[in-house]
Amino acid sequence: MTQRLQIWLVFIIMNMGFGFLMYPHLIYTLSNSGHWAVVLSYGLLQLILMMIFKKGLDYFPKKDVIDICLQMGRWAAFIFFIPYVINLTVFVAITLRAHSEDVVSVFLIRTPYWAVLVLLFFISTYTAIKGLGTILRSSAFIFFIINFLVVLVIASSTINFDFQNAAPAWPSSFNFLLKDNFFYLMGYSAIIFLGFVPAETNLKFGRLFAAWVYVIFSFLTSVYVPLLIFGQETVVTIHFPAREAADTVDMRWFVFSRQTMFFGLSLIGFTIILNAVLLWMIGQIMQKTLKWQRSKASYWISAFSLIAFIFAVTVPNRSWIVKLLEWSNGANVYFIIILPSAIFIYGVLIRRRMAGYEKN
Repeated sequence: MTQRLQIWLVFIIMNMGFGFLMYPHLIYTLSNSGHWAVVLSYGLLQLILMMIFKKGLDYFPKKDVIDICLQMGRWAAFIFFIPYVINLTVFVAITLRAHSEDVVSVFLIRTPYWAVLVLLFFISTYTAIKGLGTILRSSAFIFFIINFLVVLVIASSTINFDFQNAAPAWPSSFNFLLKDNFFYLMGYSAIIFLGFVPAETNLKFGRLFAAWVYVIFSFLTSVYVPLLIFGQETVVTIHFPAREAADTVDMRWFVFSRQTMFFGLSLIGFTIILNAVLLWMIGQIMQKTLKWQRSKASYWISAFSLIAFIFAVTVPNRSWIVKLLEWSNGANVYFIIILPSAIFIYGVLIRRRMAGYEKN
């Protein structure tokens, strides 16, 4: 399996890890009909930003986004990346805490959440320390297992579908485009990860577009499966509707009596890869930006994973988890918009400067 295909798989897993658990609830709060329009509008905005970012990275084929910002000046790298590292640390803490509580509620009811939290942190941190190569190789194995489990969950849920719950199919208005929550959706995107792989080994636009199509289809599925089961009036009151939808199917005839067993296993796969990549990104940023002689990326990964763990344990309850996720997503949207735009503009300016030198 080629490295580009592995990057393709990681990009998809990260997007699904970001949004599979929390994404649907935001969609339901934005519109009470025509939910596909919200998902596709978000997808179009994501695609535009990906094209801008990809074009900007192509101006610097042998450099990643950290190298490009350092070329602008060390001050630029600090302005962009130090706040981003703080936000990533918070996001790692909150997502792992949220996934840990869901895993406990699914099939480890008598286990304290912190025990699962320790396990997930250890595996994610160890995978991040082993480097991008290990993450890419493990992504293929996890991707196919997760997809099998997700397809099984969806297929078994169809017996509870009521297609009248999706009516009216056309959105009553497009006012959701002006709501804050619509832009928070961008916080569930894995666009910036593409900048940590040099353009010469990164995804070509065709594969990037195929990954985008796959992600949007997955999000449509995660939105409509709970909607077709519960209906808009009920599903809007549920914070994690995908989990509740998985729990509606009676599977006593199977070796596992609850379908949510598969959903919980999928969550574990999502969160390990997602947070391993985020911690690896933190390690790369700190090592390249500060350039301390005795520091290694593994030291930074260990330090920030410990900070994230302490922060995750201190979060008091689920309502705080939801609030912190919203705040973290809001900050993430800022970086997802600003960083690709800055790289693109800087690339255009460098190209014009080089063209001017050649003319002279």
